[in-house]
Amino acid sequence: MKDIIIKGDKQKPDLVFSAETGELKITGQSLPENATMLYSPVLEWIEEYAKEPKAKTVLSLKMKYYNTASSKMLFSIIKRLNLLFKGGFDVEIEWHYQQDDEDMLDAGEYFRDLVDIPFKFISY
Repeated sequence: MKDIIIKGDKQKPDLVFSAETGELKITGQSLPENATMLYSPVLEWIEEYAKEPKAKTVLSLKMKYYNTASSKMLFSIIKRLNLLFKGGFDVEIEWHYQQDDEDMLDAGEYFRDLVDIPFKFISY
């Protein structure tokens, strides 16, 4: 299975998803005109990864900002990983937020409350 490595820019985040390590990273800001087009390959990748996941899967989200369409896609990613977690696999989400960014912390807590996966909140 191929990894996903997409270099971000002002409109889209860095995406690094490693099947070998089980580390999934989304970093930066997400403001694409078409969030579905950006994130659909990621969702397909997760479906394939879920067939033979690593012993532990960690989704690390370090977002500066994301728009509403991206929020929906991020939640779709989290929901698919929640299915993996409910299937008995070890899954964790690391939610990174700037220490003074209450909105980003609140967003992470909102997502946490909608799924069963344990969240680790990390300020920087």
